[in-house]
Amino acid sequence: MKKTRVKVVPILSSAVNDAFIPGVQVPLSLEEAESYGVFSETALSEEDAWDSCATDFS
Repeated sequence: MKKTRVKVVPILSSAVNDAFIPGVQVPLSLEEAESYGVFSETALSEEDAWDSCATDFS
């Protein structure tokens, strides 16, 4: 069987709506990204992380 290589060319766009198109990257500043709600903090606090690992041996 012959192996086929596919050349992938990154597509960059300055139009924010293009971010919904698979394979298209839209560079944003941190301020722009935050204003669009791109970042959503889902990390646990350190205390919550330790609590989730704790086992009650009583």
